[in-house]
Amino acid sequence: MQLLRLELKGFKSFADKTIVKFSPGMTAVIGPNGSGKSNITDAMKWVLGESNVRNLRGQKAEDIIFSGTEKRKPMSAAEVTLVFDNSDQQLDIDMAEVAITRRIYRTGESEFLVNKRSCRLKDIHLLLADTGLGRDSMAIIGQNRIDAILNSKPEERRLIFEDVAGISRFKINKEDALRRIASTDRNMERVRDVMATIEEQLGPLSEKAEKTKKYMTLSRTKRDYDGALGFHNYKTSDRLLTRFENDNIAFKDEEIELQTELSKLEARRHELQSSSSKEQEQLKLWEAQYTEKQRDEERLSGHLRLLEEQLKTARRELDETSMRISELEATQKGEEQQLRILNQLIQDESAQLVEKESNLEELEASYKKAVEDVRSEQAKFQSLQSNREAFEKRQLEVVSAIETAKASIRSLEARKGESKNQCAILESEIAQVDSELQVARSEFEALGQKFNALSAQRQALVDDAKNAAMKAREERKELQKLRTQEQRAKGRLELLAQWEEQHEGYLEGTKNILNGKGSWREQITGAVGELFTVEDKYTTAIETALGGSVNHVVTTTARAAAEGVNYLKSIQGGRVTFLPMDSVKGKPYDTPALHESCVFGTAVDCISFDNKYAHIFQYLLGRTLVVSSMDDAIGLQKKYNQQLRIVTLTGEQFQPGGSLTGGATKRKRASVLSRKEEAASLEQELVQIEEQIQSLTANLERLEKRVEESEKERVALDESYQHTNLLYVASETKVQNIQHQIDRKKRVLSEEEQRLVQIDIDLATTTANLKDQETALASLQENHGVDGNQGALMDRLTVLQKVQQEAYEAFTKARLTCDTLRHTIQERETQREQRNQSISSIIERLTPLRNLLVSTTQRYEEEIPKAQEVAEQELASATAEVERLRALRDEAYDKTSTGREEMESILSEQDRLNQRYKVVQGRLVDMEGKITRHRMDCERFIEELQELGFTLEDAQALRIEGSVNDWKDEQARLMAEIAELGPVNPNAVEEYEETKERYDFLTTQLADLDTAKTQLQAVIAEMDKAMSTQLYDVLDVVGRRFQEVFSQLFGGGTAQIVLTDPDNILTGGIDFYIQPPGKKRQQLTLLSGGERALTVIALLFSFLDYRPAPFCVLDEVDAALDEANVERFSSYLNRINKETQFIVVSHRKKTMEAAEVLQGVTMVERGVSRLLTVAFEDVKEDLA
Repeated sequence: MQLLRLELKGFKSFADKTIVKFSPGMTAVIGPNGSGKSNITDAMKWVLGESNVRNLRGQKAEDIIFSGTEKRKPMSAAEVTLVFDNSDQQLDIDMAEVAITRRIYRTGESEFLVNKRSCRLKDIHLLLADTGLGRDSMAIIGQNRIDAILNSKPEERRLIFEDVAGISRFKINKEDALRRIASTDRNMERVRDVMATIEEQLGPLSEKAEKTKKYMTLSRTKRDYDGALGFHNYKTSDRLLTRFENDNIAFKDEEIELQTELSKLEARRHELQSSSSKEQEQLKLWEAQYTEKQRDEERLSGHLRLLEEQLKTARRELDETSMRISELEATQKGEEQQLRILNQLIQDESAQLVEKESNLEELEASYKKAVEDVRSEQAKFQSLQSNREAFEKRQLEVVSAIETAKASIRSLEARKGESKNQCAILESEIAQVDSELQVARSEFEALGQKFNALSAQRQALVDDAKNAAMKAREERKELQKLRTQEQRAKGRLELLAQWEEQHEGYLEGTKNILNGKGSWREQITGAVGELFTVEDKYTTAIETALGGSVNHVVTTTARAAAEGVNYLKSIQGGRVTFLPMDSVKGKPYDTPALHESCVFGTAVDCISFDNKYAHIFQYLLGRTLVVSSMDDAIGLQKKYNQQLRIVTLTGEQFQPGGSLTGGATKRKRASVLSRKEEAASLEQELVQIEEQIQSLTANLERLEKRVEESEKERVALDESYQHTNLLYVASETKVQNIQHQIDRKKRVLSEEEQRLVQIDIDLATTTANLKDQETALASLQENHGVDGNQGALMDRLTVLQKVQQEAYEAFTKARLTCDTLRHTIQERETQREQRNQSISSIIERLTPLRNLLVSTTQRYEEEIPKAQEVAEQELASATAEVERLRALRDEAYDKTSTGREEMESILSEQDRLNQRYKVVQGRLVDMEGKITRHRMDCERFIEELQELGFTLEDAQALRIEGSVNDWKDEQARLMAEIAELGPVNPNAVEEYEETKERYDFLTTQLADLDTAKTQLQAVIAEMDKAMSTQLYDVLDVVGRRFQEVFSQLFGGGTAQIVLTDPDNILTGGIDFYIQPPGKKRQQLTLLSGGERALTVIALLFSFLDYRPAPFCVLDEVDAALDEANVERFSSYLNRINKETQFIVVSHRKKTMEAAEVLQGVTMVERGVSRLLTVAFEDVKEDLA
């Protein structure tokens, strides 16, 4: 198992998403103090489960979340991910890669994920338990770990060995077992306390339960008597109701005969009136036609004005569309011009790049040749120098002083010339590099401004996406509320439909008829309540007017009604009033009261029904007036001598003769009339809800699209953002590198100038000494001569070195030019792509605008003018027709005639019949009152039986001996006994049984807890034995390995691990006795600082050998070591990094040299860490 990469976002100083890749072997993390390199170590600790924020160098949890800078806002969350190569399946997950993620929010919420699936911290610990990466593993070793071992007591050191031994899980299990024993003791104590309390409650609860049982027995017996008496009362009222309904039918038959006679007289009267009013009817006809044509004329005038307004609107749309098209076309031309310029620039710069790259190869070849020439001349010079030294040895006795002086002079002069040349070169280079520094700084500042602008733009997109997402969440909540309302309304609608289908609300007899089967059923058209609809405004009034008649059943024939009666008798199915359509005849009701302003009309006028039921509803409701309030009804009754039947909108009923019925009734569910209106209202509500849902859904889709578009823009912007960021970092690095070059060259120049001063002093001294030996020098030169080639050779070497330097500078400058050109071409290609996208976008926007221009032009030039022409023609025709109808109307005003003799006779007969009709109506009103009263009594008795839990069939089936008076006496006796019992808790029996059951359960639980405690104590003893054995094994193996590693790091010596209390290994301490090479044996605390640190490092490496981890992080563990010990430390790492993947955070040069990859942490932007990666293999290739 290998660590592949670490991903950080918002963790401490790593504000942006940062990916740290790890290769096999050793990786060094370097960087200046305060750059954030140790935050990488903290991130790895945190994601592996570190819960103590102080171990992450913080005070509270939110300290590990990026806290913001002057330019950046604080982040709301921090997230770290470790990705492992699991191809060897060491982790118990069937995946090639395993990613462990930990995330924390500023609100305090946190979560763990494995491969993006949520899990618990405990799951992470279990996953890593046997990998060497568990809690307190040796995978992450910092300076604090070394300090902890150095400064810890022997007992504290034992805890470290326990972690290495892997007995931490045993200790956790032991601590868990001890906690469970303590918890068991507490639970047993609580159980005993609860049992004592329950024992005190059982006695009183038993008495209350017995009392409740007696009460329930008496109540059940009394209920039977109440049911029998209730059914007796119902039967009595039902018999009286039947008798009064039969009397009512007889009076209604007489009423119908009187209505028939009155209708015939009324028809004759209307016939006489019609014969005298034909001219009047013709006049009304002309008047109506005239009025209608006037309206047509006004409508056509308005339509013509509307067309004129549409023509103006179309003109405005044409102008606006043309302007937008012109603007877009101009923009398109501008973009295409810029695109052509970019293409030409790319072409020119690409050609320059090819030329520069060719020149670069030539310069590189020249540079290599100059290097070879210098090396060749240096070899020649060294050969000549050897010959000269041999000559000097042969002539040493004669010319020692002279030759030494000449050699010194020549050497000093050569060095002086070389230093002067070097100073000149350095001054030139400094001037050139300083110019490059100014350019680089300008580029750096420009990139910084661009980077800041992109950051602001990116943040704006993020904020917009957040706002849209928040609004979308609110819309989803509102949508959920509407869908809940929709489900509730649908449920209520289905319930109403179910009631309608099951005929809920009708009396038993009506239900049986409507649900019956047989040939007669086809002639049943339905109950009265099913055959009409009524507005909600009139529902209460119509319910009151109908009363029990809503349960009447309408049949097509009287024969069908008789068969229905026989059916009810055969099944004992109750009683029903039938209304045969062939025998029930209702007549229109005419009374002056109908013309009163407070009267809405008759009850028939307030409902809607099929015309074939007109006689039925005229019979039931035709003589009942509907008014608004009781005050209106009282006024009408006084005015018309208490002769009217009236209902109010609030349900009060006035009968002829002066009686008044009113009050309030308790409704348990929607009535047969109101539920129709409720269903219609619910259907309308569902339509409105559906419209709101559609509107919210559209809004939600729009918001989600907005979020998606913002995210797409952000992703697109991120590419430019990241690219600019890379350029910004590269530019900063370039500025720093150039500045370093200038500083280095200035230091070299200063050194060369000091050398020149010293050379001048040496030359003066040597020249003075030379004058004393000139004579001998001349003689020696005559005899032996001097090799004059040395000066020339030295001059040639100086020239060649200068050529080499010039070739190197030219080669470096050409390579930089090529890099700049490549970067410029890349930027221009990006700009070209953006221009192409912009042109495509403009073309897409132009197409619908051009189509709109064509359609609007067609409307403006053809459709609207044609419609205007047609409207003007229709208006002229309508005006002419108005004038013609006005003339006909005026002519009809002159024609009228009347006749009266027969009319007076008819009116006299109508008065006589009306007097008789009023008498019959009075008797009907009396019958209706009695029927209503007894019907309400029947309904009341049925409700009382239902409250007792009886249907009529159940109550009729009760068999109780004795008379009705006996039943009443027994009922009174039972009531007295129940009263004697006093207050009774109806739940006492259940409470007693539950308490008793709980007491028995607690008794069993107490025994189980005692057994569990004994088992836990046995488990703890076994764990102590296993931990001792395992810890002894670790001390033996680690002790031997500690001696080996110590010898390798110190180059000899001995190291020993000892127990302070061998008899109690699990509670005793551990100490070390160390003997470095050449020193005496002593305790760890007596060694020097470096020796102590290196000893602890040897111990930690021994732990790693015993309990290998896939990777090991060493955070500045070499800080206390001197250079020699650092070299031993890095050499040892090189030997063992084939087995373990090392990540070393260090400042030490030797440690860096041992690494294969360098991860550099910098702070280009203050407070924000960034990462730069360098692989030594790549560096070696570049150097080659």
